[in-house]
This record gives sequence, structure tokens and C-alpha cells, in this order.
Amino acid sequence: MKRIDEIKQAILFEGKVFVNDLSQKYQVSEVSIRKDLTILEKQGFARKFYGGATRLETDKANDDNPTDFYQDPLLIKLAERACREIQDGDCIFLGSGRTCCILARKLEQFKNLTVVTNNISALNDLLGRVTKVYLIGGEVTSTDQMTMFSSWDQPQSFTDNIYVNKAFTSISGLDLKAGLTVNSVISTYVYRHISAMAHRWYLMADSSKFDRIAIYPVAELSQIHAIISESIPTTYRQFFTANNVQILLV
Repeated sequence: MKRIDEIKQAILFEGKVFVNDLSQKYQVSEVSIRKDLTILEKQGFARKFYGGATRLETDKANDDNPTDFYQDPLLIKLAERACREIQDGDCIFLGSGRTCCILARKLEQFKNLTVVTNNISALNDLLGRVTKVYLIGGEVTSTDQMTMFSSWDQPQSFTDNIYVNKAFTSISGLDLKAGLTVNSVISTYVYRHISAMAHRWYLMADSSKFDRIAIYPVAELSQIHAIISESIPTTYRQFFTANNVQILLV
């Protein structure tokens, strides 16, 4: 729905929105706006408060200890399962986000690995653990106030010259109709080129990402080659099986 997408964008860039303002802007009742905000809350994108909603990632609770996610047992399991798909001699693309940061630390078990990445937060860990690192430059941003990544609006000038065996990324949301979606327009520039520059694309996504729609679409679900998760809904299992997407459970 266009109005919900626009409200999502407003929350993304402004941090919070107010029911009264949105009601006047769209010329609809406050009840309708509250229903929109409820949908965004169920998607895990926003948190409602009296009179409006705020972006979920801006909650203070998430900022108290920005390194806590390195101890998250589920994210660790996803990263460890991803490691089982990597062999010495591989050239891989490592995406942004928390799971990819954890995966970067686990790459020390390989003796000969080349990594292409836009994950700035993982850079120090990669430099001490893999043979070669190529950083995609450009504008630097963050969607969770914990991890940083970079990209520019014409990544093909870089990705056209690189082809990797495997790409490992996380995602903001997966939906059978909307496909893969992210919360930052900066993210879209790289995500939209992954399927062209990687022989095999592995998506690491915990079960909370299913049926969630972020603001920017970046790829169809059928474009990935493998999904790594702890639990996958039946409808998605059926879709992945029909489209030859390998299911890798932790």
C-alpha cells in the first residue's frame, strides 16, 4: 500500500511520526493511520507510542551495548552454518549487518580466502583473518546504529570487474510478493548487483525476517541460491523448493 510505504519512509528518515500529522497529510481518519502503524509494528519496523510511532532500531535499549549482538546464539549459528559452505581458495562477497560481522570473525579457520565487502564494521576482523580484502567504497551509513557499511549509486563500476564464488548477506525482510527488501537506499545499490557478480548467493535470515517488508525492494526471492535459517514457514519452504533454492537449517 502506497501510504504505508510513504509512512515507512518518513519513519526511516525522521525517526518518528505523529498520527495527527499523518491524518491531515493523507486526509484520512486517525483510526486509519493507527491501523497503518499497527501493520508497521507487526512487521518489526516501528514501535507505537501514544499519538505516533518511532523507528524500532532507534530504541535506547538497542544502544546500551552495541557489541552484544556478537554473543547472540542464533546469529552465531547462522554464521557457523554459512562457514560450512566456504572452502579454502574461495573468493566471497560479505554483506553488511550483524550476522555478516559475526561471520567475518569466523573466517580465521580458512588459510586462503579472498573477501570483497562493503561491511566497514567487519573490516578490522577481516584484515586479521583472511588473505585478501577488497572494500567497496562510497557513502557510509548505518541502519541499526551498531554496524556500518558503504556503497555508491553506481556499484557496477566496481562489481563489473569482480566475480566471486559465493556471496553471503543478511536482509531486512523477506516476503513472497515483495521479495527481498532493505531499509536503506544505500543498501540497494549493492544488493541489486549481487546476483550478477556471484556464482552462488547465500542469504542468512532468522525466522523473524519472514513476512516482513522493508521500504526498498532489491531482488526476487528466486534470485538467491540458498537460504540459511533456524526455521522457515511452510509457504516459503514450498516456494524455495519449487524455485530450486537450497534450504540450509541450523
